[in-house]
Amino acid sequence: MKARRALLWAALGAAAFGLQLGLGADSALAERYYSRGFFVGLRWAWDHTLGLSPVPLLTIFAAAVLIGLGIGVKKRLARGKPSVRRPRGKALVQGLLGAVTWAGRLVFFFYLLWGFNYNRVAVGRQLGLDAAALTPAELRVEASWAAGFAAEARAAIPGATDEALGGFAVPKDLESAMRGALVRVLREEGFPAPGRVRIRTFRPAGWLRRFGSDGVYVPYLGEGYVAGNLMPHERPFTLAHEMAHGYGITDEGGANLLAFLACRESADPIVRYSAGAALWEYAVGDLAGESLPEARAGWESLPAGMKADIRAAHREAARYRGLLERASGRVYEQFLRSNQVKEGLRSYSRFVGLVAAWKKKDAALRDRP
Repeated sequence: MKARRALLWAALGAAAFGLQLGLGADSALAERYYSRGFFVGLRWAWDHTLGLSPVPLLTIFAAAVLIGLGIGVKKRLARGKPSVRRPRGKALVQGLLGAVTWAGRLVFFFYLLWGFNYNRVAVGRQLGLDAAALTPAELRVEASWAAGFAAEARAAIPGATDEALGGFAVPKDLESAMRGALVRVLREEGFPAPGRVRIRTFRPAGWLRRFGSDGVYVPYLGEGYVAGNLMPHERPFTLAHEMAHGYGITDEGGANLLAFLACRESADPIVRYSAGAALWEYAVGDLAGESLPEARAGWESLPAGMKADIRAAHREAARYRGLLERASGRVYEQFLRSNQVKEGLRSYSRFVGLVAAWKKKDAALRDRP
């Protein structure tokens, strides 16, 4: 019985992974039948049932696992020590069958619940953006624009000084506000936005950072999480990025672009500042790889308040750097590459080129008679 079950789930997992490989990147079939079909219905149904939980689903899942383990231990203790030991070979086979069963389930449900979105047509292509790699001169222009945009927004934050921003700057209804802004952007750009994706705060605060992550979307739970120790200027953009994943945007650069657009038009200056600061860090990070002196010059030109915010964010993130973070980065790199993201972690940096292309397209549309 266990062997048949293991074989079934292994076959289903392999079939799902094989289908993902067969569809390839930028698949019109995946876009039409999964991302704009099955996933839309799943997203709506999930958000109007399990997604209504006031308690994070990860908390409920963890509690259920602990209760299940406790019940199992109690039953084993009640049975006492078995009179006849199970042969080691048989025990090993049973353990392997169990591992194969769970691995097959995890792979199958990953793709069923969300993973086939990796095969959809890339955001940049759907928006008609020519996001070619930027030259150092173009990166410098984008970094300068982002710095100006961010500085203007920060200056409008009530109570902001040259010191790092405190929690006072973050609105209490941030999740709801970002959902509304992102849904408007998605619909304006022609993407479906069903349901109401939840993005919760992950506790304990630094645990996500130990894995090198500011946020994560969990397909098995249908909701995302952002690190509890993000700085005020990091939180809006990160929340919108993870929410974009929840709406089926797996492309990291595309999720960054949509998060930027959602934050950029906000009436709240901290949200606009979050967009500009994120774009500046990506642009200067890319520029540093081409010309470190120019990147340093960009840093020196920032207002004192922006410098204080960025330093505070980097200090907080540095507290959690270590072997686990490096290992997680390597695993995620391979995960992305196996799911049609050939650039791996560098796909995040497509963000700057996408924003530059979007601005050109937007300016061209505005100039039309």
